[in-house]
Amino acid sequence: MKAPSGCSDDHNNLPLSYNRLTGDWLLYYAVAKRFEWKIPPQDKADVRHSIMMELADAQNRKGGLPLPEAAMYRIASFEVADYWRKKKRQPDLISLDEETADNDTGLATVLPDDSALDLDAWVDARTFLLSCPKRLIQIAFKKVNGITLENAEYKYMSKWRKREQKKLVFCG
Repeated sequence: MKAPSGCSDDHNNLPLSYNRLTGDWLLYYAVAKRFEWKIPPQDKADVRHSIMMELADAQNRKGGLPLPEAAMYRIASFEVADYWRKKKRQPDLISLDEETADNDTGLATVLPDDSALDLDAWVDARTFLLSCPKRLIQIAFKKVNGITLENAEYKYMSKWRKREQKKLVFCG
């Protein structure tokens, strides 16, 4: 038996190869193969099998009599249309790893993980004071108590304010 078009001879020995199909199944495969170009590559095998199964079911409903060629093509075209109808109704899913169309970094980089900053602990003053330079704490203590700051202390405080200030990004 000659291999159906699209099947290479190096797959002859594979147990799941289409080269082993005979009779009606070979005919169903040939019909389904003609409609594969309308389906995205990741779904071709699924739609191919759906077409083949629907053709077999239609023949069984007809009492085992062979289906006319036009009917088989009509059933196959309906299966392709049904695929696209279902595809259109599916919600768009966003991958966490892929970049979005706006060249964002993707959601996976935004989601918190174990190494992410614990915001509740950061709000806590003790955590802030542990990482804060001692000189800055002394300046803050003076300011709270109403003691006049020296010029160098103003410069030091100003430097830390600028460093911690968030940059404003203008989208225009």
